[in-house]
Amino acid sequence: MEDYPEELRTPPVSLVSIVGCPEMHATISAALSSQQPPINTLALPDFAKANILSRTGKSRDPLAPPQAATGILKKDWLLKHRTRVPAAVAAMFRADQVTGDPAQWLQACSDLENLKSIIQGRHTKLVVILVQTQAGDELGEEVMVALRKRAEIDSKHLIVLVESDEAERNASLLKLRTIFAELCSTYYKGEGRRIKARIEKRNFSSVELSVRYCFKVAVYAEFRRDWPEALKFYEEGVRVLREMIGTSTRLPPTQRLVEIKAVADQFHFKISTLLLHAGKVVEAITWFRKHIRSFERVVGSPEVAFLHWEWFSRQFLVFGELIETTSTTVPDTISPRFGTADNALTEWEFQPAYYYQLAANYLREKRCALECPSSSANLTGDSQIPDSVMSSVYVGQYVRLFEEGDTISVLPLSDTEYTSYALSEAERFQDSYEIIALFRKAYESFLSLGATRMASSCSAGMAIEYYAAGEFGNAKKLFDGVVGLYRQEGWTTLLWENLGYLRECSRKLNSLVNFISYSLEMAALPLFSGSVQGNSENKSNGPAGWPTISRREEIQQEVVDILEGKHTSQVIDDEFNLQLTEESTHLVIDQISPLRIVLVASVAFHDQSVKPGSPLLVSVSLLSHLPSPVAIDQLEVQFNQSDCNFVMQ
Repeated sequence: MEDYPEELRTPPVSLVSIVGCPEMHATISAALSSQQPPINTLALPDFAKANILSRTGKSRDPLAPPQAATGILKKDWLLKHRTRVPAAVAAMFRADQVTGDPAQWLQACSDLENLKSIIQGRHTKLVVILVQTQAGDELGEEVMVALRKRAEIDSKHLIVLVESDEAERNASLLKLRTIFAELCSTYYKGEGRRIKARIEKRNFSSVELSVRYCFKVAVYAEFRRDWPEALKFYEEGVRVLREMIGTSTRLPPTQRLVEIKAVADQFHFKISTLLLHAGKVVEAITWFRKHIRSFERVVGSPEVAFLHWEWFSRQFLVFGELIETTSTTVPDTISPRFGTADNALTEWEFQPAYYYQLAANYLREKRCALECPSSSANLTGDSQIPDSVMSSVYVGQYVRLFEEGDTISVLPLSDTEYTSYALSEAERFQDSYEIIALFRKAYESFLSLGATRMASSCSAGMAIEYYAAGEFGNAKKLFDGVVGLYRQEGWTTLLWENLGYLRECSRKLNSLVNFISYSLEMAALPLFSGSVQGNSENKSNGPAGWPTISRREEIQQEVVDILEGKHTSQVIDDEFNLQLTEESTHLVIDQISPLRIVLVASVAFHDQSVKPGSPLLVSVSLLSHLPSPVAIDQLEVQFNQSDCNFVMQ
């Protein structure tokens, strides 16, 4: 969520500007920011700086035909209206500037006229503030009337601020806050009404403008704290965006989808935030489901499928963070049963961990898409990565800077160029560590809920990513914790997969005893391989492969070959230092050992009592669950008195 700009993450705050009398700026700014809702202040020390309030766009011939939109949303539009486009401007003068020297009066009039011309095209409201040193200073009525006429304002928009008298100053500041609040509401309502009229009359040349106008109306409604209207137009903007997917031809196909999804991302964030902060948790989750269904299959070409899964992962991550930060609670009417047909929502969907886990899984999909042949061929093929690629002024667009002599121009990208650029950028980042971070967030959240099975699943996800990154020590620690739960609860298929990873970690870490132990446990697992393979068509079951009888026999034979010194390159690679010692091959199978499924020994005494020096009949039984017969070369039976020990050949 921190990747979003602050102006998008926080509600819009009304902006006013005060010009002149810089010694009073701190007092006025503090008074305006302390009220609810607060008002931000753009303070300009003198009228010479007022030009920053003027329009910066190029003037357009009103008789010229309307130009087609080159993008949907401008990136800096929201920031501009929060920091540089005030709803109201206050021109501040000291009393002696309008009552003393005529030259000062003329200068004040000139400053007012200049300020009026600057804000004329923006519909910004004007206020005049006269600063008095003391309450007793006389201000003639004719001066006040002349000043109001010059400024073309109502009498209530001319405020006298007494500097030295605290009571008078506080009263004036309260009046100023009230006036500014009214003018801001009027300004944002008027701006929204003007754009709504265009939407209702369909007075625009492209569907992109329809989306842009919906966004602007919604933002102006947020400025006024009119949350229902903001929500209405954000949702309307998303509806039009969905229609654009198959109809817009302004950009090449790949870049068109990238732009639409980037804009949809911002709309989705706004809608989710408004619903959650209003306490409408069920509505927010329902909206999220609708949003995901709308874009789930909008993948694009296989070469850039990784962009879709990265975007898709971010939707889950951000929504999970929003749920976590808004302290949502699960309604009593929601059934704890997961995925039942008679319940539209499940208990898990109210938990951030659910979204973090899915975000990690979809980021894995991104990595898989990057590793697919089509993406790899595009990255290593003849297509060159364009230089000087940068973000456009529009959300979700990219352009290329082209320099020729002293002239720098901005050129559009072809889909081939953009794909090469996107692939090169994706290759710069290691997704494994971001996936680990997401799984860790889900793991901690599930643990706090007491959902140990879900937490173990996330722990396994972290371990797999550490394994993929070559950090086998970290992977082994996590896998050991996961298999403990799977052994305890009898999840044999999952146990097989995780033991396969542990087996490979032991190989990489040169731990022969662990390699033998995990191999024997895998070979002895009570798996029904036919049903497992039939129900898990899309799973690889880890590095060990499918848990078939033949595969278990192979694993058992690998251990036998190692112990007999017949290891092959397929069994032991160059990194595995094979030094058979008693310590490296000694396995202890006690009452709590997981290897009890490999080999269990039982001893039966045929007589109830034994006399010293008398012969004793003892039966020793060995039970093995290994898939192949085990040949016992030697069996030693030990007693607590070593003189009684014996060996069977």
